[in-house]
Amino acid sequence: MEDLYMANTIFALNFFKHVANTSTTQNLFFSPWGISSTMVMVYLGARGNTADQMAKVLQFNQIGVHEVTPATPENVTGCELMQQIQVTYPDAILQAQAEDTIHSSFRSLISAINESTGDYVLESANKLFGEKSARFKEEYIQLSKKYYSTEPQAVDFLECPEGARKKINFWVNTQTKGKIPNLLPEGSVDPETRMVLVNAVYFKGNWKTPFHKKLNGLYPFRVNSTQRKPVQMMYLHEKLNIGYIEDLKTQILELPYVEDVSMFVLLPDEIANVSTGLELLESEITYDKLNKWISKDTMAEDDVEVYLPQFKLEERYELKSILRHMGMTEAFNMGQANFLGMSEGNDLYLSEVFHQATVDVNDKGTEATAGTGAIMSGRTGHGGPQFVADHPFLFFIMHKITKTIFFFGRFASP
Repeated sequence: MEDLYMANTIFALNFFKHVANTSTTQNLFFSPWGISSTMVMVYLGARGNTADQMAKVLQFNQIGVHEVTPATPENVTGCELMQQIQVTYPDAILQAQAEDTIHSSFRSLISAINESTGDYVLESANKLFGEKSARFKEEYIQLSKKYYSTEPQAVDFLECPEGARKKINFWVNTQTKGKIPNLLPEGSVDPETRMVLVNAVYFKGNWKTPFHKKLNGLYPFRVNSTQRKPVQMMYLHEKLNIGYIEDLKTQILELPYVEDVSMFVLLPDEIANVSTGLELLESEITYDKLNKWISKDTMAEDDVEVYLPQFKLEERYELKSILRHMGMTEAFNMGQANFLGMSEGNDLYLSEVFHQATVDVNDKGTEATAGTGAIMSGRTGHGGPQFVADHPFLFFIMHKITKTIFFFGRFASP
């Protein structure tokens, strides 16, 4: 499962950089795990160059998928076919083995994550909805059940797109226990829609050590060097894993939730004149560097004073343009998409991928009261470091046993 962790993490960082480059000063929050675990259900039915493009963008080629999907020789049957495949098409065998590894690994990962119990909530809804006139292959339905315990659902986009939209929203609302009631906005589907993929994820966790109810009032959050916004600040004095990335002048802190989930916060020392001050960090972050930053080589336990804003983020994305820009073009093209693994008529293509993620970061219900204040940075009387998140930072929430990044975000402004 190590290969899958690497693939999902590289995809998470690539996706973040694409979104960050188009929204340099805005809050960002998404679930790379949610996107990957949903797109893999589409990849299950993709063939040819469509599958190759998806594998490259989602980093499934890190798990052994070859760039070219070999064509099956025609007019050959039985033993002759197997002999010819083994001699002339050895990649076909490797391809099949690699694809089974991908889907089996996802099944194991989903099972491992679902086995986690405790005081955190992870609600996730993943579903593929296709135009009912395009019949799904029985093989695809069975494989979807085998690997992902779900199956595609046929809806009437052609004759009743608004009814299909409401049906999809009702399903998502039910799956997320009312947390995400309206994932697809009005007008998001029409009679031309053929296939829609939805992914909605909600997370709320209790800290292993709750924040103290010390800071009453609102405190200034430095959006940049000239702009301040009031925010409810939480305080914690605890032994925590903390580190410093010298070349980026950035602190990294681990805040554990109950059970096997932690939030990691990356906080640069300074902010820029008219920007978040995160540009260097965002451009430098890679899979190898992230692994090093969260390792014992960088982080160690210390007696830390933490000041962290209380915040809630709810972000919605239509992923078609992002994924196309990353190189996944054919899947969204009516004339080029190859989903022969899903439908005999090959009349399906991805119309849109809707994604919404929500997170609450709080100290278990502390109410804000009026007032102003300021926080000073530096070493304190107790001798340990301070971690003062009063300016923009990056954060991600990780399932530590499987090394899966549930969520990745940028908090730039209250």
